Amino acid sequence: MRPRMDAGLVPGALVAVIDPERGTLTRAYGTADLASGRPMDVADHVRIGSVTKTFTATAVLRAADEGKLSLDDVLERYVPGVPNGNTITLRDLLGMRGGVWNLDGDPAFAEQVISKAPTAEWHEGDRLRAIIAHPEKATPPRTETTYSNSEFYLLGLVLERVFGKPVHEVVNDVVAAHGLDNTTYPTDASLPVPESRGYSYFDEAPTDVTRRNTPAIFGAAGTMVSTISDLAEYAGLLGRGDLLKPETFQSRTQFTGDLHYGLGLAQFGQWIGHNGAVLGYNTQMGYLPEKNVRLAVAVNQYTTPPDLLGAVAATIWFAVIRQLYPGTVPDGQTNAPPNPPVPTVAELDSQLQRALDPAVPASEKALRVAGDDKDPELLTRLASALARYSVTTRVNRVTELGPGQLLATTTVTGPNGVRPMILPFVVRDSSWRIDTSWACANLADRTSAACV
Repeated sequence: MRPRMDAGLVPGALVAVIDPERGTLTRAYGTADLASGRPMDVADHVRIGSVTKTFTATAVLRAADEGKLSLDDVLERYVPGVPNGNTITLRDLLGMRGGVWNLDGDPAFAEQVISKAPTAEWHEGDRLRAIIAHPEKATPPRTETTYSNSEFYLLGLVLERVFGKPVHEVVNDVVAAHGLDNTTYPTDASLPVPESRGYSYFDEAPTDVTRRNTPAIFGAAGTMVSTISDLAEYAGLLGRGDLLKPETFQSRTQFTGDLHYGLGLAQFGQWIGHNGAVLGYNTQMGYLPEKNVRLAVAVNQYTTPPDLLGAVAATIWFAVIRQLYPGTVPDGQTNAPPNPPVPTVAELDSQLQRALDPAVPASEKALRVAGDDKDPELLTRLASALARYSVTTRVNRVTELGPGQLLATTTVTGPNGVRPMILPFVVRDSSWRIDTSWACANLADRTSAACV
């Protein structure tokens, strides 16, 4: 927990493990409120982001079980005007296969999550208007599985139409049926007490964004609030198909695409569950059917774009699982050779400066990218891309996480100011190399053979 928190600039974290054979562990780490210094507490409420989607999906699936709707109904029946709405089915939306524009590229929406001080407030209905106004952004349904918050936002509108009441009431009925006392779909930006404050980095210092997440921004895709104990308990209810007919749950767990996504449910190796991220908060929870184990992690820092500081809750969740339940999630470091010596901050900083200097030939750089055997010029291309925008990097911390894993916590200076960034390294040929996915994410065009 602590090395990943420190490397990822996370003030506080929560973890809960429920194992019928080994017992239950619920623990808090770090700080809930940087202003007061109050420690994190296991009773703290946190935003759970896209874990909300699992509740929304359950509400839709229950409605189908009760005959209130059909999963083969087209969206147009409930929400008119959406591009391709006459061919997109509710099943498509549940499985991230509707082709609905995710709005990440909409400047007005993006400002809500990437700006320290948005110039305008996002209101209820703005999302639907943006989706309808840009039919050219839609793709045909059922062609691929692509993550889209918009699809679950629309499902929230479907639920309102079917039940004749606000979506928060519909979803909170599901919460009550599960018996979760500390989980809720709020109607405003407040959290129940006790609360953990949430933090994001728009510059060098963390900004308190606890009240930035209104229901109008993510709706039924990411608005809910819970505690770590409720999250862990819920992972089992979700993973066992609570509230649903067996055949409905079987349909829910048909996972597709690179996302391994079902109907409002994701697969992570042998685990099923979901992750979530909104400004200031990041969560990951899952259920291991073979052992009836539930495991949840939440942290109170999340920064966009996510390639700056990553999804720390997920990295902690996977690390805990690899310690306690090895072999149940993919592990790229199986039988990894011993780690090479860990460079000091000064050593890695010097190496990184030369690596990201486009004037230094690749043959003279001490650092390499892990996948550069497919593209020997990958590092040069990366250096040129960063130099084009006058981006410079300074290493502040080096953290060894385990076999084949090293993180450099850096400060990046660029056209948008100064911000922290995590740079991951892996072991290749007995040396530390820049992670290929990080290098590809920062290329200007991503056309390298190493990024395919």
